[in-house]
Amino acid sequence: MRTARRAAAAGAALAAAVSLAACGVMGTLSDDDAGEQTATIGVLVPRSGWQQAEGAGVVAAVEQRIAELTDDIDGWVVDVVPIDEGDDAATAAEGAAQLVEDGGVAIIGGLTTRAVRAVQPVADDADVLFVSPADVVPAHTRGADPQHPLRPYESYYRTAVTDEAPETELARYARIGLDAKTAAVINGGDAAEAKRFDRAFRDDGGEVVVTGVADDENGVAQLVKQMRTDSADVVFVSGEPEVAGAVATAAARGALATDVLGTSAMRGDAFADSAGSHGEGAVTALPPRLQPTAGMEPESVAQALETDAEADLGPSGAAAYDAATAVATVLQRCLPPASSAAAAREGCAGEMANVEFDGVTGEVAFDRFGDRVGGVVELRILRDGRWEALTAT
Repeated sequence: MRTARRAAAAGAALAAAVSLAACGVMGTLSDDDAGEQTATIGVLVPRSGWQQAEGAGVVAAVEQRIAELTDDIDGWVVDVVPIDEGDDAATAAEGAAQLVEDGGVAIIGGLTTRAVRAVQPVADDADVLFVSPADVVPAHTRGADPQHPLRPYESYYRTAVTDEAPETELARYARIGLDAKTAAVINGGDAAEAKRFDRAFRDDGGEVVVTGVADDENGVAQLVKQMRTDSADVVFVSGEPEVAGAVATAAARGALATDVLGTSAMRGDAFADSAGSHGEGAVTALPPRLQPTAGMEPESVAQALETDAEADLGPSGAAAYDAATAVATVLQRCLPPASSAAAAREGCAGEMANVEFDGVTGEVAFDRFGDRVGGVVELRILRDGRWEALTAT
């Protein structure tokens, strides 16, 4: 957050007031004589162009859910206003800045990468909670280096669940985390996996120097020999764990300084059993694993919106509905004790980390980066014969 910077600029008295306003710290302060106060939620969506209909569904979903959950917050009225993403980053940033100036407490939306990137620093500088139902870019929550994840904006969260293939994230890790320039791609039984990694590695600026099908031990030996000749920094093996184990074993026995990567070939114990000690340091990627909440299907929300608001839920509407639930839950806790909307911001943004509920898109809870728990690709590394979450060493 930016408490220290604002305190230096505004003085000790303001810093004390902001500190008291944080949720869980201040339990009694209110302005009973001032009547109801207004807190504003901005909905950042395209207001024109090909995504206009999708944006309308997001606005309708947020308006419906916020109205259901915030109509009885003592002393407060919660308004929902659209913010136009526009055709350039400046339009989105200016709209977010205006919301901050007008007493905004949260922003829901960001259907384009351009708008998310433009609004993140504006919202974070003001401690305004920002929740996207559509953004799935890994760097927006974890920074550029997957081996050394660093959250760039503390007020940013997302209810979107990535549809990124694990092979794509693994290629990104190879290029950025391992600084690999060259790769070997071995089809050990799943050509589609091999193709996805190959394409993602090339798209990230890497060079695939070896490709081939490993259908027997001699095929593995020949491919590993070629890996040495062409100096492959990493090798990706698709398909069967026994093939991946044979590649890891042959590479280790040949003293190749080549990192071994795979997805389905390395998700269980079969690879570790096959490779033995030669599999040490291999890296895999697990796909998102959210389960829809029983009895709370997106279709029911879609039908209600179509009836009440004559709006189509669209591809991001269900996640926007869950984002609104999360924001409303936070406001229920943080607005009543606050002296103003601006004073409530830091506490409300901080309270988001504690939110957990069953939503229409599945269980909603957030990790330390602001991502959905279970909603992003997870990297794992084999250490001492056991798979564990990949963290910096």
